[in-house]
Amino acid sequence: MAKQPEDIVIRILRDIQSTLADNSKTLADHTKRFERLEGRLQHVEQQFDDLRKIVTYSLGQSSEVQFRQSQQEPRIDELFKQLEKLLSGKEPV
Repeated sequence: MAKQPEDIVIRILRDIQSTLADNSKTLADHTKRFERLEGRLQHVEQQFDDLRKIVTYSLGQSSEVQFRQSQQEPRIDELFKQLEKLLSGKEPV
């Protein structure tokens, strides 16, 4: 006996419903995984931002120290010259 058209339609609808359920599970799994990845990416971005701040600060400190040293060099040279003049007139102990 041939299957009734109603039975075929019901079977097709059940297959569609099953496929939709599978797709919903897959979508839910992908959503969870995406949310985890998004959280990890935010963490990496925060670490990168912190590193950028540290490097910027360090470079700034280094530049400031170099600038101050360059300003003090003539004064230090002058002090050494004065010290040499003072010591050159005296006998070693």
